Amino acid sequence: MLLTAHLPGGNAVQPLSTGEWSRFSAWLLAHEHTPGDLFIGDPKHTLATFQDKTITLERIAPLLDRGFQVALLLEKWQRAGLWVITRSSPDYPQRLTTMLGDQAPPLFHGAGDRRKLETKALAVIGSRNAAEADLHFARQLGHAAAQQGWSIVSGGARGVDEASMRGAIEASGTVIGVVADSLLKMATSHKYRDAIQRSDIVLLCASHPEVGFSGANAMARNKYVYCLSRAAVVVCSDANKGGTWAGATEDLKKKWVPVWVKHHPDPRSGNRALVDRGAQPLPDSDPHALDMEDLAKGKLSSAQLFELPIASDVAAVYQASGTTAPKELTEADEMEAILKALATPMTVKALAKHIAMDEARISHLLDQLVHLHKVEPPTGRSRSYALAGPDLFSGE
Repeated sequence: MLLTAHLPGGNAVQPLSTGEWSRFSAWLLAHEHTPGDLFIGDPKHTLATFQDKTITLERIAPLLDRGFQVALLLEKWQRAGLWVITRSSPDYPQRLTTMLGDQAPPLFHGAGDRRKLETKALAVIGSRNAAEADLHFARQLGHAAAQQGWSIVSGGARGVDEASMRGAIEASGTVIGVVADSLLKMATSHKYRDAIQRSDIVLLCASHPEVGFSGANAMARNKYVYCLSRAAVVVCSDANKGGTWAGATEDLKKKWVPVWVKHHPDPRSGNRALVDRGAQPLPDSDPHALDMEDLAKGKLSSAQLFELPIASDVAAVYQASGTTAPKELTEADEMEAILKALATPMTVKALAKHIAMDEARISHLLDQLVHLHKVEPPTGRSRSYALAGPDLFSGE
């Protein structure tokens, strides 16, 4: 910890990076030394034959001199219920060392029952500013995973992460939150404290517990989320930008775990782009219909594959109106089915029953239709949608 930890208030000498620590520890092992040997006598003698282009004795010595400062911080953090594990600790997550090898972090700080780190987990990833339908899906997915005895692992951010975590806890499940910063603040907050004490959640952070937000740390933790899981579900992503996209494309390149993507109707969405890069599309159905073991195997059962985005009853809407449904319904076809059904004002729930379409999917399409001024926003207690009247500004 003395050699790798970044401490509050800055560091006079840069601690060893993950790669540097891997090289240094490998040299110690090859020469039958342990880090503890550096405190026996003069470290110059222990490192007399050590040579590295970035790790010098002038850098090692002041890092070793931080013992008193580190001891005070550890005492403070332990009083708050935090712990620290290193790569040599028996309870360091085995999946991280297996997946990442020397690139696994030298140490983690955490809070909660660390035994939960070895549970079967589903990673749920998505935007902080997700649509309500996506948040609902994430919450239901967390609930479904918990009911099947799986943990949820996520980045602990607001939006999709928190929605999936909440769903798991509501179903008496377990959550692993891999946070990028502010571990001490989070672990002692009312928001997480009770769940940690109940062993519902374990928080993990590769940075020191008091570090503030860093984009680099946020990006780095993506790989830990994926590697602690058996499979990952991307609920919503921008294309070619953002942490969700970066983490998913890194996993697709490294092939750590299968990546599944929630159905998204917009061909320009990050979800569609991830499928083009090799991610697998999820059937547009209730998350409770998904089998977590199948997601981990990277292959859905035939029963799940038949749960297509639009049920056959949608075709009945076309037939009733004297038209023929296309063999493969596009987003425009789905919208047209909704517009035809809205000849009489309906709620989302009523629409879902009428055309056998998922409520979350209908809500998403209705949002677009409202934006296009084809449908009036819901009004009244019933929250019914209705067809829009002529637009005064469109010339129609």
